[in-house]
Amino acid sequence: MNEMLLKGHPCFDKEAAGHIARVHLPVAPKCNIQCKYCSRKYDCINEGRPGVSSAVLSPAQATLYLEKISQVVKPGVVGIAGPGDAFAEPEKTLETLDRCRRLFPEMLFCLSTNGLNAPDYVDAVASLGVTHVTVTINALDPRVATSIYSWVRCKKRNYRGLDAAEILLERQIETVRRLKERGLIVKINTLLIPGINEGEIPSVARKACELGCDLMNIIPLIPVKGTEFADLKEPSCKIVEEMRSSAGTYIRQSRHCKRCRADAAGLLGDDMRQEISELLRDAANTSDGFSESRSKIAFVSREGVLVNTHLGEAEEVFIAEYVDGEAVICERRPAPARGGGDARWKELARLLDDCAYLLVGGVGERPGSVLAASGLKVLVIEGVASEAAFKLFHNADISYLKKRQVCAAGKTCVGAGTGCT
Repeated sequence: MNEMLLKGHPCFDKEAAGHIARVHLPVAPKCNIQCKYCSRKYDCINEGRPGVSSAVLSPAQATLYLEKISQVVKPGVVGIAGPGDAFAEPEKTLETLDRCRRLFPEMLFCLSTNGLNAPDYVDAVASLGVTHVTVTINALDPRVATSIYSWVRCKKRNYRGLDAAEILLERQIETVRRLKERGLIVKINTLLIPGINEGEIPSVARKACELGCDLMNIIPLIPVKGTEFADLKEPSCKIVEEMRSSAGTYIRQSRHCKRCRADAAGLLGDDMRQEISELLRDAANTSDGFSESRSKIAFVSREGVLVNTHLGEAEEVFIAEYVDGEAVICERRPAPARGGGDARWKELARLLDDCAYLLVGGVGERPGSVLAASGLKVLVIEGVASEAAFKLFHNADISYLKKRQVCAAGKTCVGAGTGCT
């Protein structure tokens, strides 16, 4: 067990919970199993349980949100914990991890999963720098599992009954085995469901120990309205502690879990729901500016490194693409000749119809309007072009690069197409 990593994560170490904040990025709305205790339909800001989030973010929106929320809570850990399963739509999870890791390499990254679709992505997760994974296993006996799960969906096919339970359990064990082979810290979450799986918990603990897991977290059921287990009672603290003591003979037990939301942020037990809800919704309503047809960034420069040229003076335009997570300058295009008024800027818009942004050192009011009308976002900045492009590709904030001074001609610069005065 890597004690250093274990102690650096607030969900894995009680001491860390008091001073290391975490942020959950709600980028995984779909789920590939239906648990009889779970409903993701409700969202009340005062409702604190897994599967609940005030918004769902795209990978690009999650990057922007993480950058903003980091100024508020100073997180040491970034996690993906729903509101569905991290691997029901694995591409979203992996893209989010990749984007956030590039911007915040110093943070710990973790995720939670039911394990059904995870085995195929363990290598990818490990290569992206994830260090902690939580796998929920509620039973080892398939007959008991049929009482907990209504159905599972594996490799585009739905299963029910014993078939569903056997497939899920096999995949969960395979997930844990592969995670430990890659050296990741693994916590097993097990929901304590009165009258259903009390007898399974020691077996799950023993199996977790055999697989080399690092921690187990026995979570008391929260009865949720509208689910099949809505009428069950939440187990008492005494019963939960008895179960933890029994399971503790096999594997270390977590006793400080707060049953966090999928959009939790801050210290455990001190969530800043009111403070973060506006940031979360703002991020969810933000477009990253890119589309399938507009996937590149253009900029004007004297030497191809800095954004340091007024658009009217530019004789060529540099093009950056997003390649393997980096901003790569891949092309130079000649700018339309000076003169011609609006026709010049319309021609430039046509030449850049595959670009989402144009970065310039200055621009007249009229050229800016013509280009904006074509769908091109013109940003006046100063700095290193590749840095700005990298930030934009990751939907990160570049306000610190925006130029404070205006064009020397001010509002009298109407873009006659003849260059700067």
